[in-house]
Amino acid sequence: MLNFIVAEAWSSDALWSWYSAQRAVRDAIAELEDAGSALMPLIEASQWHAKGAMALHALIVEARGRTAAEIGELSGRLWEIESMAIS
Repeated sequence: MLNFIVAEAWSSDALWSWYSAQRAVRDAIAELEDAGSALMPLIEASQWHAKGAMALHALIVEARGRTAAEIGELSGRLWEIESMAIS
């Protein structure tokens, strides 16, 4: 919830920047969630016993882990952005 007392003290540029940052982080989280979801079937499909496929599988699992870590990091940034306007 936007604290209107704080919002009144902000300039329109600052408020626009706040909304823009919030939107950009939300969009980035959504894209990473989509990418992470797309990796899940690849993890199952690449679980073979050949060395090349095992290496690919390991890379996909690593990419999924890094995607999840970025989602966590961006969620923290989003919380920080949102808390700027919450009383």
